Amino acid sequence: MLSRVSGFSRLLKSVSRGRISRRLLGGALVAVTLAATLLAIGSSPAAAHTRLLETIPENRTVAESPPERLTLVFAEAIDPRTVHLDVIAADGGLVPGPVLLTSSGADQAVIEFSLPPLDDGVYGLSWITVGPDGHRVAGEVVIGVGVVDGASVQDAHFTETPPVERVLSVAAGVARYLWYFGLAAVAGSMLVLAWGLRPGAGSPAKEILSRRARRALVRGSLLLHVGILVRAGATITLVTRGYRSGSLSEDLQLALTDGMGLTLLLAAVAAGALVVWAPRLSRARSGWTLLQAGLGVMALVAIGSATSHTAVLSEDPFGIWVSTLHLTAAALWLGPLLVVGWATASGPWRARPAAERAATLRELFGRFGPVAVGAFAVLVVTGARSTWLLAGSELLSGSGYTTALIVKLALLAAVILPLGTYHDRRLGLLARRRPERDSRAAPVRSLRLEAGAMASVLVVAAVLAGLNPAVFGSGGGAGESQVAVVGGATTVTSDPLALLSDAPPESVEDCRARTVGKPNCYRDYFAEVMRNEGADVAVAEIDALSESDEYIARDCHQVVHDLGNDAAEYYGDVGIALTYEGSPCWSGYYHGVVEYAISQFSGTELFDEMPNICTTAAQEEYSFTHYNCVHGLGHGVMLNLDGDLFGSIPYCETLPDRWELSSCVGGAIMENVVSAQQGIQTDLRTDDLIYPCNVIGDDYVDECFAMQTSWMLYNLGYEDENFAEAFAICDSVQGDMVDNCYRSMGRDISGSSLLKVSRVVRLCSLGDPAYQEECFVGASLNAVYNDHGTEMATALCEAIPARMQDACYAARDRAAGTF
Repeated sequence: MLSRVSGFSRLLKSVSRGRISRRLLGGALVAVTLAATLLAIGSSPAAAHTRLLETIPENRTVAESPPERLTLVFAEAIDPRTVHLDVIAADGGLVPGPVLLTSSGADQAVIEFSLPPLDDGVYGLSWITVGPDGHRVAGEVVIGVGVVDGASVQDAHFTETPPVERVLSVAAGVARYLWYFGLAAVAGSMLVLAWGLRPGAGSPAKEILSRRARRALVRGSLLLHVGILVRAGATITLVTRGYRSGSLSEDLQLALTDGMGLTLLLAAVAAGALVVWAPRLSRARSGWTLLQAGLGVMALVAIGSATSHTAVLSEDPFGIWVSTLHLTAAALWLGPLLVVGWATASGPWRARPAAERAATLRELFGRFGPVAVGAFAVLVVTGARSTWLLAGSELLSGSGYTTALIVKLALLAAVILPLGTYHDRRLGLLARRRPERDSRAAPVRSLRLEAGAMASVLVVAAVLAGLNPAVFGSGGGAGESQVAVVGGATTVTSDPLALLSDAPPESVEDCRARTVGKPNCYRDYFAEVMRNEGADVAVAEIDALSESDEYIARDCHQVVHDLGNDAAEYYGDVGIALTYEGSPCWSGYYHGVVEYAISQFSGTELFDEMPNICTTAAQEEYSFTHYNCVHGLGHGVMLNLDGDLFGSIPYCETLPDRWELSSCVGGAIMENVVSAQQGIQTDLRTDDLIYPCNVIGDDYVDECFAMQTSWMLYNLGYEDENFAEAFAICDSVQGDMVDNCYRSMGRDISGSSLLKVSRVVRLCSLGDPAYQEECFVGASLNAVYNDHGTEMATALCEAIPARMQDACYAARDRAAGTF
């Protein structure tokens, strides 16, 4: 260990005495710059900042029976492994047993936990997620179970930040300030040193400024390095604690690879190289050397900016460069002021004649003026972009983040900008344009005041970087909602989606870019088309987009189904709504119209009316129109009963015909799946992808497995390996249901493949050869029902092995015969 320390000391001395070649140092600089460039180009946004949009159950509600699960809906997709839940009783004790149900294969916006059995009382469901940059987003869902006092639910608070994490967050904030301040000292020193190298008559005062700049460069680089080291340590520790897998080594590895640990360590290494190089750099005799060093420092800033708010929340790597320019501009503005403030407070400086001091400062700031004006312009442009990106229309929301941002803007507008203008008139560009010379003493005190104000802005900036810009609103957010009694149940009156725009999207492209709220976005868009141009125009546009839009191709039936709901409500008459052409996408439009119609009945009325609703549609018995109506009944019953699948089946059983019963139950099971995909609580589980097919009555197992693979793939994903996983699950079900499961896989494969024959053939071939025929049958049926024609189904049947073609053609003809 002693030999390593002495070796490092010798390295420092060698660098300071000039024994390390310029070529070696230049190569190191190029390497660091290249690394920063590649990092900026390759970096992608990380969901470090989010906010909670909605919870099921809602915050501050009282339920007669304890909830079985908690659903958290976030504004941005996050890593489920970083979300943790504590169930806290009224006495502060932890209730063991919450289990994360959401799969951890990819970032998710909807996170689910199963809850342990809860006795009567008030509980806090305290959740927390830690982003890859160490930022914590936390909250609580307060619920009452059984007979409880509503006031106790309203007043209860459970969540507190652990002391260790509070200390780490403060340490990270202090480190950010050291990083900003050190960067400004380095930038300012290099500018002053470059000015000192300009040819012309020197003066003792000028030499004093240059000596101070040399010292400031060394000390600033050391301060910058310490700041990055402390921040890296605090951030990596916070992220490591955030995973809580039970294995410290595994959590640390995740913090380094999935988090920003490696980026921070790279920044620490680069800052260490600057510390080593600073003594030699301070004695540079060439402006070119200082320019190279400046580019290297800017590369270091880029590495640090890769973990900033702007970079994290931007949709592309451009945000990293914006943040880099912003930090660099701030350092160029403040840096020379720091060096001047330090130098002018020294005894040797004060010993020089006032005229010499004033002339030296005029010369310095005359050269520094263009740099300051350029830095100001960059600060305005990049700051405006970042302010809009991070706060936007919520600037006056009253959150901690926006309040700190307003303080920063006020300091800039009320103090720094007037002082900067005044100093420019006395010493900078404006002073150089004045014909007469200013004989007054240099405004040293106001220069120090401007430096102090800028240093204060850095403090606010360090605080801002520790706050979550995605959380708006005043104070406690959902915790301050009012509890009210509605229909015998206690509910919260605040709207968790109040901050989202109510205006319909202007184009489908707006919806494609969504990571959260995509189904509602598409629904709003097509509802607006229906209101302006007619339901048939909206259906035709959906049908056309099913050829190119991945979401609509996969969920085409549900998209037109939602449109049917909206059309029935808009036209005010089910008969009028059904006159519009709605056969594409499995006639989901018609299903939606019928669903809305029966949703208007109460439970008892609906039970009595069920056999009569589809009488007109049944005049052509077992036709496609007949099927659409009774299938839509199943959807409607589920909507009427708030997603209770097992409660919906008895309503279908009032239908006198077995075929009608099967079609109705199939509609209820389809609604069970599509509602779950939209974040609505239904009778499905993420820890058992076969449920409820493994507990439903024997009479309805066929109908259940005909839709269950949609739920499997929704959780597993839509890559080739995910389809193979789903086939493996089908292979594990009870023997007489495997063929149903494979037919359902064919339907999903056909939809997710945009009806592309080659992909359907390839994916169906991933299953057991003994059941692949059933997969092609399901794909053929889907092609006919989706296109309302046989062209795509025929192309598919022609492309599969000859031994399976008869079954494929038979399915095609059977489906076409219902039209």
